[in-house]
Amino acid sequence: MTPNAPRHIALRTAPQIKTEGTPSNTRVVAKLSLLAMGAVLLLPQPAYSADAFKALKGNWSGSGSARFTGGQSEKLRCSARYSGSSQNLSLNVKCASSSANINLTGSLAANGNKVSGNWAENSFGLSGSANGSSTGSSVRLRISGSTTGFLTLSVSGNRHNFSITSQGTSLTGVTVNMGRR
Repeated sequence: MTPNAPRHIALRTAPQIKTEGTPSNTRVVAKLSLLAMGAVLLLPQPAYSADAFKALKGNWSGSGSARFTGGQSEKLRCSARYSGSSQNLSLNVKCASSSANINLTGSLAANGNKVSGNWAENSFGLSGSANGSSTGSSVRLRISGSTTGFLTLSVSGNRHNFSITSQGTSLTGVTVNMGRR
């Protein structure tokens, strides 16, 4: 070797040991990742408003009762129509008793399991906003505006329950059980 000649340094690496039938680390990690993703997909997923909105869509009719300040109660005959997309629900519920009519309309929007929107009751001149959540095939909303309270919509098969509790008006509650028309 001459003094000005470039020096080459040879690096020795550990020999690669391959055993027949033993997968490489990369393949093992890839297979474990696929198994983990599959397990996550099989876990119960959180219910979103789309499930409840889909279950509610259509026409319903049934009966129930209205409760008024002072404890009076009257029987109701009701019909309901729900329409919209998986992210939006329009509702129109009409009920009649011997002394009162209830005409509730509303528009709800879903974002995951969060639900918000507006409502109006024309017979009593009430309106406001609604905020709440959806779980499976039910929606529970806190209503505010001209009155405060809760609105619950739930579906089980071909049966639908509709209930309202309110404060600040002569109508303190409505409970209705309906079937698909």
